[in-house]
This record gives sequence, C-alpha cells and structure tokens, in this order.
Amino acid sequence: MKAPIPLLILLYTSMTKSLKVVSKRGSVDGCTDWSVDYLKYKVLLGEPVRIKCALFYGYIRANYTHAQSAGLSLMWYKSTGHGDFEEPIPFDGVRMSKEEDAIWFRPAELQDVGLYACVLRNSTYCMKVSMSLTVAENDTDLCYNSKMRYFEKGELSKSKEITCPDIEDYVLPQREPNIVWYKECKPKQWRQSIVRRRDTLIIREVREDDIGNYTCELQFGNFVVRRTTELTVTAPLTDKPPKVLFPSENKMNILEVQIGSPANLTCRAFFGYSGDVSPLIYWMKGEKFIEDLDESRVRESDIRIIREHLGEQEVSISLTIDSVEESDLGNYSCYVENGNGRRQASILLHKRELMYTVELAGGLGAILLLLVCLVTLYKCYKIELMLFYRNHFGADEVDGENKDYDAYLSYTKVDPEQWGQETREEERFALEILPDVLEKHYGYKLFIPERDLIPTGTYIEDVARCVDQSKRLIIVMTPSYVVRRGWSIFELETRLRNMLVTGEIKVILIECTELRGIMNYQEVEALKHTIKLLTVIKWHGPKCNKLNSKFWKHLQYEMPFKRIEPILAHEQVLDVSEQGPFGELQTVSAISMAAATSTALATAHPDLRSTFHNTYHTQMRQKHYYRSYEYDVPPTGTLPPLTTLGNQHTYCNIPMTLINGQRPQSKSPREQNLEEAHTNSAVLPLLPRETSISSVIW
Repeated sequence: MKAPIPLLILLYTSMTKSLKVVSKRGSVDGCTDWSVDYLKYKVLLGEPVRIKCALFYGYIRANYTHAQSAGLSLMWYKSTGHGDFEEPIPFDGVRMSKEEDAIWFRPAELQDVGLYACVLRNSTYCMKVSMSLTVAENDTDLCYNSKMRYFEKGELSKSKEITCPDIEDYVLPQREPNIVWYKECKPKQWRQSIVRRRDTLIIREVREDDIGNYTCELQFGNFVVRRTTELTVTAPLTDKPPKVLFPSENKMNILEVQIGSPANLTCRAFFGYSGDVSPLIYWMKGEKFIEDLDESRVRESDIRIIREHLGEQEVSISLTIDSVEESDLGNYSCYVENGNGRRQASILLHKRELMYTVELAGGLGAILLLLVCLVTLYKCYKIELMLFYRNHFGADEVDGENKDYDAYLSYTKVDPEQWGQETREEERFALEILPDVLEKHYGYKLFIPERDLIPTGTYIEDVARCVDQSKRLIIVMTPSYVVRRGWSIFELETRLRNMLVTGEIKVILIECTELRGIMNYQEVEALKHTIKLLTVIKWHGPKCNKLNSKFWKHLQYEMPFKRIEPILAHEQVLDVSEQGPFGELQTVSAISMAAATSTALATAHPDLRSTFHNTYHTQMRQKHYYRSYEYDVPPTGTLPPLTTLGNQHTYCNIPMTLINGQRPQSKSPREQNLEEAHTNSAVLPLLPRETSISSVIW
C-alpha cells in the first residue's frame, strides 16, 4: 500500500535536513540555499518571459501541486546580485504576475535584471534557489543581441537541423506554432534542400554559404518572441591522422649547422577537423621530450596557427637552439597526432664542415655585380673602349690593304638658290669639316670626286672603279641627295651594285637632317636594305663638329684602322670665324689646272701625251694647292682647244679658281668661299646620261 503524497514530501524533507551538512551550499535564516541555478534566463527588451522555480525541476521530487498539498508555501524574492539584500516582489498582476510555480513578465524591462529567488517553506522546513534574468536590447540595426545567441555547428555536405530554442512557454498544447525564419534578420527565399517543419529548420546538405545567423520569430499574444542561432560550418569530421607538411615524412632530412651558431627547426602540419580538440604537435630528440633535456639553450615555441578554414588548420611549432654544441647534434623528430593516429618527420642535425659559404656567396655576388657593371660600361662606352683597344693592341686592317684610298666621299651639293642656314651648315660640314678632320687630324686618305677623279672612260664606270679602290664608301645623306636621285647610279652600274649587295665594301651613311617628313622616306629605307654592310651615323648639327663629340668617335670606329700619327694633332675643327677649305689656295698669275685634266687630255689624244710629259718636267712648272694637294700644270697655262679633242667625250670637274688662276678680289672673302664651294665647271662636254648623274651625285 503506497504512502500518501504529503507523507513522502515530509520524508524527503527529513532526509534533506539530515544531509544538510553535506548538500547545502549555504543557509539564510536557517533555510537551505542552493545558490544560483545553472539555467540563465535571457530575454530581449519588450519580449515576454517566464521564470520558473528551479526547485520543482531538479532539487525536490515534487511539483507545485504536491508542495501545496503538503502545506508548503512558495514565496519570491529579488536581489541585484548574489549575497545582496533580498526583497519580496510586489506583483501587480498585469506586467509582472505570479502564476503557480513561475513569474510572468509581459513584457520584460531593463529594470527587471537581477536574481529571483523562490523559497519553499513551512514552520520546520525551508529551501531556496535563485534564477538569474538578463534583459538586453538588440544590437544596432539588428534583430538580435549577439550576447544572447545560441550556437550550432554543421558539417559540410551533411544534414543539419536548427531548432527554435526555449519556446515551450509560448506554444499552446496541441497547436502547431506559426514560426517565421530569417537569416541575418532578412527574409530569405530558401532553396529546395532547406525544409521548415514546426519549430525546426532542416538543411539537408550544408554548404559553406549557409554560415550565418538564423532567427526564428513567434507571435505570442500581442508580443513577438525571437530566438537567434549562429550556425558555423566545418569540414567533415576527419578519420585520418594529421599530415606533416615540413620536413618531409618519407626521408631523413639533414640540416648542417656550425658549432657555436644558432639553429632553428620548424615543423608544419595539417590537421583535419576533429571537433573542438586542439591540435597536438611537439618535438622530441631521440626518445626524450624537449622539456626533459634540461637545456635552457634548447626550447620549444608555442603552437602557432598559420591558417584555418572550416575547422581545418595548418599549424607550426619551432625548436630553437641558441648556440649549437656537440651534444646538440643528432636526430630531432616532429610528432603530430589526433584521435585517429600519429605521424612524424625527422631532421638530422649535422656538423657542417668548414666552408666559406658567406665568402663564396659574397664572391659570387661581387662577380655578378662586376659583370653587370662591365656590361653597362660596354653598352654606354662601347665605341670608346674599342677605339682604346685598337689604338693600343690592334693591328692594321689587312682586308683591302691593296686599295689606294681609305674612303670614297660622296655628297650632293645644294643649289645656291635653295640655300638656308641649315643647308649652309650641312654644305660646310660635308665640304670643309668632314674632309679636314679625316685627312688632317686622323690621317686618312680620302677620294673626293671633285678633286681626285681622273677620267678614263664613261663617268659611271669611273665612279665604280674609284669606289672599288676605296675601303669605305661614305655617303653624306641630305634631302638634296635623295631628291636628286642620289643612288640611281647603284642601279646603273652593275659592279657597284654587286659591291654593295654582297658586302664587298662597307658603307657609312651620315644622315645630316631628319629626312622623314621632308621626302619619301621609303626610298631611304630601300637603299638601307639594299646595302649589306651599312652603318648609319647621325650628324646633329654644329654641336657634333668638336673632336671630342660622339660623332667623330663613331666615325673613326667605322673607318679602317691603321697606326698613323695624326697630321695635325692639335688642330681644332673649323669654327664659323675660321677660313674655309679654300683658305690655303694661293693666287697664281696664270691658269692652273689639275694633273687629272692633263691625264684625261693625254688619254684622249696620244699626240698630246709627249707635250704634256715634257712640260710637266720643266723647271717653270706652276703648282697650285687645293686642300694641300698639288696640281701641276704646263707653264703656258693654256689648254688645247676643245675642237682638237675629236669625237671622244671626256669630262673633268675643276674649281673655278683653278680655271681663272686666281680669285676675284672684288668680292668679300665669305662670298668668295661660298662661290668656290658651289661652283663646278665642266671643261669638256659630257654625254647626256652622264650629265644627269655626275653633277647630281658624285
């Protein structure tokens, strides 16, 4: 026969009193105090909340009805903190009311924060427990307070259920709750793999983008109840041991160290997701843990997380030896382990033989730096270096040593009516400065058609013959040169064209002005592509006339090398105020003519050969100097009449001063020089096709 319920309560009470010394945590006025219950009540401002007396849910074997039947009374007190003064709660029956074993707040306010103690007692028995209540506002612009969230974890690609927690007090029995779900406080169009059932949100296949805050909202009378759960997504729970990333697991890694130097061993490992278990990684020397070595010089660092994603981690741990000694040499192993197993990787600390690693690296670095400097120096001063080498260690150029001239100089004069400041500078450079520097300063022997051509046949053949006797062909390129078909002779003379195309003669092209835009530049490019051995040198105006300019060094570098002392070692390039090329001309009383003319006439008329030969050796011969070149003429100073030359056409270009015998004194020296520089008289008639070329090009 069962005992009445009140009797059971009294028996329980008496047993509790007998065990009071062991079980109670404290007493107030002789009442057993169970302190603060583990269940914490948290509610948002403005939401309803029900605080239930925890005595009936974990401390005694009776409910509120049974306690009342046993004559026990339930009273409520409030305090601001544990151990503070407790005051009876005045219930108003509207916002705060006592309903059986609980207190209802409809709604909760900030002033309700504190500890609520429920006391069950009669005249001989007393027991109490406290419950904490926290009331807080939502975070700014959010529908929840981050300190009041619930937390859940879901594994990637697996199913996860998120329940709307602690809503039992707001759901009527036998009724389906009407719950609305939000993510990050916003309505969401859920995908098909996410299902809502009663108070649960089911994610059938968790994805990484499911990470976030899920809020469930329930209507309770005139109030709204919200619960927020933060979902974190992890990788699937691993069933494998960790993996050592460095050093390698499959081989013995050797690290050479120098005695007395510091050493640092680093171990990196990958840990799959193993729940809330921290990664376990450590070093050992042989069979000893680092802590057991009793060496302050050898220490192990803390575990450092390098990166983490979805619960998977890459971690590292370092072993530092401040100063390596002989006893520190040996095998060091890095161990990693979890609930699925353990792995290791080893490093053998080996004494390094005496090698000058730093010195070797420094030497290699110095050599590399020296190479870079030498390459840069060569790029910037290639010509100067090559000239220095040739002048001190070079040998004379063997190729073309049987040729009479170092270079053939080709230039087209500008018509006087087309003169300008720029063309005058070009004319002066081509006719005065360029020959003077090459011949007088550097000692080269030039062939200048206007001065040195001795006609023996047709003009084009003579040009090819003279070019063939020269080691270089210098073309002074100006717009006049191109416009007047300066290289048409290349097409007319087969021998000359073959020399250029096959590279038998090297061509030095001096561009005096920027030709692009002035003329059809395609013709210039066509000429450049026709010539096999071609060097283009830019003349940028009078600033290039100084002997130390880059222009003359480049030109000397392209000219044949021979050990010749300069004729005028200290002669400066002509300035504007100095004399022109005809400053050395001496005034003579009779007509003076070049020996070239005598040779041409003698070739055309054999009967004149003996006459010219005899008069050449007479003591009364007259000499005329044109750029320091001698021209011997007969003492009579006359030429045979043109009618005595027969039908054979010959030609000769002679400066007008040589024909007249002297320069007119009525003109100023500058006008006289300009006239001499640009006046050419053909003593003998030319063939029509020769006339179209000879006066234009050469």
